[in-house]
Amino acid sequence: MTIADPAVAKAALRLFVRNRRKELAREHPEADWMIVEVARGPLTARFPDPQGKVAALYAGIGAEIDARRHLAAWLIEQGWTLALPRVEGEDGHMVFRQWAPGDALVHDEAGLNAPEETQPALEPDLVITPLLAFDREGRRLGQGGGYYDRALDALRARKRVFVLGLGYVGQETQGLPDEPHDQRLDAILTESEYIAVQED
Repeated sequence: MTIADPAVAKAALRLFVRNRRKELAREHPEADWMIVEVARGPLTARFPDPQGKVAALYAGIGAEIDARRHLAAWLIEQGWTLALPRVEGEDGHMVFRQWAPGDALVHDEAGLNAPEETQPALEPDLVITPLLAFDREGRRLGQGGGYYDRALDALRARKRVFVLGLGYVGQETQGLPDEPHDQRLDAILTESEYIAVQED
């Protein structure tokens, strides 16, 4: 059965892929350190001198791969400044605020763990996003709030930013529904593969 409306198709698909991600998390508890081994070569090649650059991670929930442990430590070692997203204001816009391992996190307007509002707002050069599903054309299925799509659209209007989706290789899904506002990934990082979408 094919659902013509992409928004309806996404809602139906989310139920399935959330369960699949839970299974993958149970099967691959080692994923949070394996992603570092996979990322070393490609990210070093793309960002040979990350001093002064900002990488935005995320505070994972549920079965999302935890980017704040091994990946964060490696990025700091390479010279990156780190940030985490925070949803703020009545319009629910996403701001990337400075963060380091050990910093306190509080609930933001979306109820997610985020830095304090007093932390400096930064403009990332690298944004690492969670996902429910992805395909090799760079489509990403998120939770449905649109926070990343709006934030990335605004960021890309101001500067060059590299967007890296982070998930399990088993989250690859063919023929993901697409809407005009969806922001494509430049690459995908999994526990076993780095998938380049944009080669430039």
